[in-house]
Amino acid sequence: MTPLISAQSLMSELYLKIEYNNPSLSIKHRSIPNQIFSLFRDKIITSKTHLAILTAGSAGASVAWAARQIGCNSTVVVPNGTSENLLRYIKWLGAEVIATEPSQVVTVIKEFQNDHTCKVVEQLSDPAFIPHYYEIGDELLKQHSNISAVVVPAGTAASVMGISSSLRKTGIKVYAVEPAEAPVLQGGAWGPHNIPGLAPPVKTKLFDPKGVDGIISIPSQKSWDTAASALEIIGEPVGPSSGAAIAAAQQLQKEGLSGNIVAICPSQIVTSL
Repeated sequence: MTPLISAQSLMSELYLKIEYNNPSLSIKHRSIPNQIFSLFRDKIITSKTHLAILTAGSAGASVAWAARQIGCNSTVVVPNGTSENLLRYIKWLGAEVIATEPSQVVTVIKEFQNDHTCKVVEQLSDPAFIPHYYEIGDELLKQHSNISAVVVPAGTAASVMGISSSLRKTGIKVYAVEPAEAPVLQGGAWGPHNIPGLAPPVKTKLFDPKGVDGIISIPSQKSWDTAASALEIIGEPVGPSSGAAIAAAQQLQKEGLSGNIVAICPSQIVTSL
């Protein structure tokens, strides 16, 4: 169970769910290793399988970590500009990293999809990843008895879909958060932004707008500034995707939503620098 910490000095009635307290440093550790281990137990993949993933970074660490546990080789395909700190960690875990222009990432990953010795982790299209995030909602219900809303930064959107499936039936509102420069969940065009992990250049197939209570757009600079404020005021080194979630919570409160709001914090600042 990851910590739920009070951030009342940052905003009244605000709590942060710290999802980067795990070996692969992000919320992706909830789903990707478990999914890979399941495939390994079912003998769909073996230690001779080459794992590959297209990612903005954090999911690559989770693939590399899981591959290391079962003895697989792995390749992580990322767009240029991905955090060098995160890429160093992925390489240290033993994975190959291929960095390319955003417009070329699909072409590169297709080479692995066409290789019968490879298994591509399809985090943007495989709904099997969603149920792994139910437990976040279950944990929140155990950690706090009075939550009004939860805000979740959305990249693949598996986490927000899983959390919403767990919580909305209890009356808790769930909101997705995305970059203002790339409002893809709202049907807008993708544009370059600076919130690692959110709004990948390849559109996710997992998001259902009917599964959330709203979508909140936060500018990249606002996300970074809010992350810096969190470090200064409460001492927690959250990353910009977490900053976007906190900024979204602040926006909801300003718009009149009352009660305790939980911001899901997917990654820490070190993996985004």
